[in-house]
Amino acid sequence: MSRLSLLFACCAMLSGCMEPTPQATPGARSDGVAQKLSLGVNRAEAEVALGMDAGFERNPKNFDESCVSYAYGDGPKYVHAVFRGGKLVQRTDGHGALCTYGQLAEG
Repeated sequence: MSRLSLLFACCAMLSGCMEPTPQATPGARSDGVAQKLSLGVNRAEAEVALGMDAGFERNPKNFDESCVSYAYGDGPKYVHAVFRGGKLVQRTDGHGALCTYGQLAEG
């Protein structure tokens, strides 16, 4: 096996272990606030890090999933935190509105 093939094989194996970086709304710049939340935390732990939520919406197609918005800044701007089974699976910031499943489907 050539070194290049070995390199590609290693990258392919590692890519399955790494979670893709969540993306904010197109055109939005991340402020790094969402990074205060570690993946896998529950809602109570998220509230300790970011304060009380500003909005909550359950996924109408999967009641085990919800999107919670946390306000920050003078705008305010919002962190969108997606919880599945009570654990954080995705977080993004720089949003100008509360999260909804209509918005999540679009971007």
